[in-house]
Amino acid sequence: MKTRYKFLLLALILSSFLVNLFTFTKADQLPQDNPWGEVIDTNGNILYSNLTDLGEVHIKADWMPNVPFIDGQATYHEYLTPSGNIVLLPSASTLFFMAANPTASGLNQANSVLGNGIGALETMLAGYLTPADLQQMGYTKPEEFFQAVINGDESIWSFGGQNMMNFLSDLISGSIADGNLYTMLLLYTAGNCAAVPGGCPSRVVIPTPPPPSICSAPYIQTSPILVTGGSGDGGIIAPLNPVVIGQDPKRRGVDLMVNVLISPVVYHYFVAVRHDDPVCAVDSTNHGSGCSNHPGDSHWKTVVHTWYECVEHTHVFPDYLNTARVSISLTDASRNWIQTDLAQAYPGAYLLHPDFSYSFSGPGTLLGDQSVTWTTTIPRIQTADPGDFTTSVLVRTTGTSVSAPRQAQISLGQFKVELVRVTLIEQP
Repeated sequence: MKTRYKFLLLALILSSFLVNLFTFTKADQLPQDNPWGEVIDTNGNILYSNLTDLGEVHIKADWMPNVPFIDGQATYHEYLTPSGNIVLLPSASTLFFMAANPTASGLNQANSVLGNGIGALETMLAGYLTPADLQQMGYTKPEEFFQAVINGDESIWSFGGQNMMNFLSDLISGSIADGNLYTMLLLYTAGNCAAVPGGCPSRVVIPTPPPPSICSAPYIQTSPILVTGGSGDGGIIAPLNPVVIGQDPKRRGVDLMVNVLISPVVYHYFVAVRHDDPVCAVDSTNHGSGCSNHPGDSHWKTVVHTWYECVEHTHVFPDYLNTARVSISLTDASRNWIQTDLAQAYPGAYLLHPDFSYSFSGPGTLLGDQSVTWTTTIPRIQTADPGDFTTSVLVRTTGTSVSAPRQAQISLGQFKVELVRVTLIEQP
């Protein structure tokens, strides 16, 4: 076995011991939507399949010593997340000298750091991570640690547990593949890629977040509120030919029915779905690595074409009944007739009860399509005045979490109340 790999195996064994003692994240100015969720899952697995592999990188760096096996080069593996963030896995030697030169190397500018115990030891030896930093970190249970990292918790540590071993196992797989020792992940957000050692990756175009106006603003859609009555005119259901109660020994009056149907509120909103399509582009530096149509050709490189699709979504909200008021009123023409013509024929005739009003409250009954229905019957309305009565209904809704209350006033038409007029004929 080569000496390099013997050393790597020994270091991995040491790392396996330390990961059960110390795992931490040190975050600074992360966006509200924490980017670690694209890199790790709650079980500590590194989501390599979710990342674009930019390969192992070797760059000349002034802060790296010019000694055998290093030759002044920084070595790290580079990945791109779906949202355009950069993740670096620096080799053990590179991490040590990054910690010794945190500003020049870009370590200070990393938005977040996640590593195991041996990574913490390296940065402590170089003076980047101090005992005071460790004392300020809060302990988190092993089974909750990676969920806390994804949630954006800062400066936390833990030890032991299967989740830690999952994280270590994925670090080991990357270490063995490159023949390096990786103990820490450095995360640089998309707008901070200039702080990456060597600058923004040349093999990809770092996408920028979509502007807020890329998709249409949300809007609501409704249908009219429907109000219907009974089978007769004006919402009446009985009797067929009502008369004034003064001429009805049973004082039957009028029965009236009102049905209300409130359509739901449909909320339309749009989500920008990002698409990253690899395309071939000319590399003017002639240092390209080729692309799918020109494999191995240094005149070409693969770049990422980022575009956004606005996908429409809808959510249906029921709008319940708040109040309903049923108003029944004698028409102006009938009032005038009673006070003139009828008063001449029957001296002393006047308006007895020309107006009725009934108030109700919801919420109504929810239907399968999220509409709301409400029905009421008003029995034995005591109509003492003859003539035509109009029926109108005023409906107010409760509103929804995305819309204000609605109101509708609808007429159900007119119904007639008869007056039986008797003429006495005297015999000579």
